[in-house]
Amino acid sequence: MSNRYRGTTLEGNAVEVEVDKERIVAVEEIAADGALPLIAPPLVDLQHNGAKHLAFNRVHEAPETLETVARHALRHGVARLLATITTQAYEDSLESLRAIDEQLQADPFLARCYPGIFFEGNYMSAEYGWRGVHPEQFMRDPSWVQWEELYKASGQRIVKFNIDPSRSGAMQTIRAAAAAGILVSMGHCGPDPETINAAVEAGATLVTHLGNGAPPEIHRHRNPFWTWLADDRIRVGLIPDGYHLPGDFLRTALKVKGDGAYLVSDSASTAGLAPGIYDDSEIEEGGFTHMKGNRELLAGAWHQLDRGVERLCELGWRLEDAWRQASAVPAAIIGLELPRIEVGALAEFVLARWDGQALALQQVVAGGEEILDEPVHPRML
Repeated sequence: MSNRYRGTTLEGNAVEVEVDKERIVAVEEIAADGALPLIAPPLVDLQHNGAKHLAFNRVHEAPETLETVARHALRHGVARLLATITTQAYEDSLESLRAIDEQLQADPFLARCYPGIFFEGNYMSAEYGWRGVHPEQFMRDPSWVQWEELYKASGQRIVKFNIDPSRSGAMQTIRAAAAAGILVSMGHCGPDPETINAAVEAGATLVTHLGNGAPPEIHRHRNPFWTWLADDRIRVGLIPDGYHLPGDFLRTALKVKGDGAYLVSDSASTAGLAPGIYDDSEIEEGGFTHMKGNRELLAGAWHQLDRGVERLCELGWRLEDAWRQASAVPAAIIGLELPRIEVGALAEFVLARWDGQALALQQVVAGGEEILDEPVHPRML
């Protein structure tokens, strides 16, 4: 039995979409109606650390991680995400990467949900503030020998590495990674303009969550944010959950960078949990997540990427434009082609509505399967 869905596409076309099993079998134009929801490809999150008390760092110990996190993200319209490995013992990262690769080889649904891996950990600044909540004892200087070992352990699924270009060996490692087709992102670091330029010349093209992974107090002029914003060769990630970045910073970065800015959730293992204290992290009402006893040191994010769409709408963006910034824009950065709203395409799309106050996902369809029993809002568990 087929299902039918009505909505307005990102291009502004009012359509009725018929789905049979996992494919779109008909798309018909209908009369424009302002009451129709947006019907759009799913969201794409290029930095996702985990959720529901599970982290991609420990997939070798908790094999249910990939399925559980993917299902939680799907409820919030996120059907593509980069499993992100944060700083831990190098050997543990190798084990987790191997476990991720084994599962993705065996499960087509999970392989579709996880088009790659972001290796954020280990090669950032060890200085307080710049390293955020990443443990200092596991920091290393980068080398292509190590990166290639990690890359092979992942089944060549790592699509993005994070680095502090100021560290010894950084430039050679950036060149080798870029030559291998791997994206290199600068983050959790405070390089000077000359070092940033050298890193870009070597092949670095991204910045990891601009405006975060930095000390609470830095010099007003001599900090890397200005250079990263000013250089058109650099694309920047932004965490738009309402806690990581103030609205004016977010507006400015998006105004300067345009499609050179992409939204990420930075979802932590505590995402989707009830308010409370979990190990060293504390979740307050509303989802604000920080290190226990230190509200200046954020511990990842509680929300999924639908909150980023909602935040841009709160700042005056049209829903269509905000959705695109968290879907088509990040997909293009990693060379990912999203399912289209057309006959024969895989039925993967979201029906979403912004009412001027809040975002609601009315339905999420993944491989023809309806994910939601009721509408979901970004602040829901």
